[in-house]
Amino acid sequence: MTAAETSAPALKEIFNAERLKHIATEMTAVYPAFNAKAFVKKANEGLAELSIMQRMARVSECLHAVLPLGYDESLDVLRALAPRLNSGFVSISLPHYVAMYGAHDFEQSMEALKYFTAFGSSEFAIRHFLRSDLERSLALMQVWSLDENEHVRRLASEGSRPRLPWSFRLEQIQADPSLAAAILDNLKADESLYVRKSVANHLNDITKDHPDWVLDLIEGWSLENRHTAWIAKHALRSLIKQGNQRALGIIGAGGKPEVEMIGVKVEPAVIRLGEKSPCRSP
Repeated sequence: MTAAETSAPALKEIFNAERLKHIATEMTAVYPAFNAKAFVKKANEGLAELSIMQRMARVSECLHAVLPLGYDESLDVLRALAPRLNSGFVSISLPHYVAMYGAHDFEQSMEALKYFTAFGSSEFAIRHFLRSDLERSLALMQVWSLDENEHVRRLASEGSRPRLPWSFRLEQIQADPSLAAAILDNLKADESLYVRKSVANHLNDITKDHPDWVLDLIEGWSLENRHTAWIAKHALRSLIKQGNQRALGIIGAGGKPEVEMIGVKVEPAVIRLGEKSPCRSP
């Protein structure tokens, strides 16, 4: 067998022909009038040339092209579809549908994103609403950061990350991280590791542009709470790798080393590449 034959399938194959048939089958189950044949044909056109995110968008586009319903009715069908899909990543095509076709109805669309995020994530889709109506979106996401559902709380943090991978940057939050500070403050001691990872990644994003802002924020936190301490350590990982003294101090590694080396000799003074030189003390 060749290396290509034994290697793992490309990530984009999450959206392969078989998966598209699965989506069509489940759509027909919740909406019998669905034109499964037309959907599969449209979704498969040029599929091999598309990246994973392009394939995800293709699913949303083809659902919209085939569903002969208004936005409200389409959301009802997609809500019924969500728990039937056999892949969390495939479920991301549903919030993408909301982002592409629901800009005209902010309240209903945001409620739909809140619902869909539990099945995969609405982190990519919600950024379109943050870009178009930042103040209104952040206000609602701040409320979500107190939600009982960990998926909803994570969406509040992950969706507002300035530099979320695989998505466009949120330039306003990147320029002024305090815009999302209330969300981070609400989540700084969250019991869910899923949420804490997002908060840490959000803060680590900010260290790329405003390291002192993050350091000031975390220095104002009480790190006696183990969840908060965990977030602080992981949020500062880039600064720690850079040897930032304030970051090292926050995690308790900023003091002078309490090690003294006395009478250490290295022989011979010059060695060749690959040789070993034992260190010894008298």
